[in-house]
Amino acid sequence: MTLPPRQIILAAVALRRRLKQLADALVPPEVCVLEISTSTGAAQVAAAIAELGIADVLGDRALTAMQVAEQVNTDPDTTHRLLRAAVSYGLCEMSPSTGAVTLTRTGRVLRSDHPKSLREWAIYQNLRSTAEAWADLPKSVRTGQSAFVAVHGMSMWERLASHPEEERLFADAMRRATTISAPAIVQAYPWPKNGVVCDVAGGIGTLLSAIIAQSDADLRGVLVDGPGVIAEAEAFLETRGVADRVDRVVGDIFGAITATADVYLLKDILHDWDDDRCGKILSAVATAMASGSRLVLIEVIQEANAPNPLAAFVDLLMLTQTDGGRQRSVEELGTLLTQSGLAADREGIQCGCPPLGGSD
Repeated sequence: MTLPPRQIILAAVALRRRLKQLADALVPPEVCVLEISTSTGAAQVAAAIAELGIADVLGDRALTAMQVAEQVNTDPDTTHRLLRAAVSYGLCEMSPSTGAVTLTRTGRVLRSDHPKSLREWAIYQNLRSTAEAWADLPKSVRTGQSAFVAVHGMSMWERLASHPEEERLFADAMRRATTISAPAIVQAYPWPKNGVVCDVAGGIGTLLSAIIAQSDADLRGVLVDGPGVIAEAEAFLETRGVADRVDRVVGDIFGAITATADVYLLKDILHDWDDDRCGKILSAVATAMASGSRLVLIEVIQEANAPNPLAAFVDLLMLTQTDGGRQRSVEELGTLLTQSGLAADREGIQCGCPPLGGSD
């Protein structure tokens, strides 16, 4: 399948935003603010549809709330009320005569078997720990500090390490996000036909496997991540048919990276960290790089005075959830590179537009 060019995707998003602005002009402004202020409810409805397994049970069928409740073990009345709200948010359609519900094109993305499923993403973004950090956004704006740390007394990464279920959900959400954006990334950059591509903090190899698979057998990969993730990677790479072409290396993005490659890759890594820690990551990569090798950054770009409808949200997600993370402009990324001894150019900074953050 040929994906539309990045410019077409961004143009479509901009057109959608403009059409919504025109629609908003038809109603009183207080109605628009009311809708915005209750959008948390929309997110929670989507998460509930996903978490309770309702989207999976509905599948391609039309079922009543009673039939759904029997299969997911929920209360029939409140299930009906949830589905009715899901209709108002465009996730479902309901028959006026029977009350039977079907998933819309949008709602089907909450199914676990959808090729571009955002099931785990919807659930993770509406966990209590995530929502409580978002609720402290005003304090973050006042202080410039992470809401997550202020609310939970630990970083997001520390909490994930101590809550295995949330850590697994987060990892699955990031892997799904990378699966969605991987085809566009593969097309966006002239990856070499041979040599070695090293994905630093590349998770189990979701993106790296796509890059390797699109090329001849002469192109090889190196996957660098923590020991637990690297242990998972072999089985995944086997399913992608590239396990024999990808070396797995345990590494520390803030320490030493012992991997030799022609192209190094950092996808949505820098936006998780403040400038100081980004400098440490880039310095670690720069130390590993031989003369003539390249570093490709894939980040959702946010220029200072041109709000990106995708990046502006992710930027506040980084503010509330990470410890110092942010979306950056091309110039800001270039500064980080040069301060780490790397020569920056626009080819080396790939201004990607995937709607989701995260690597894996």
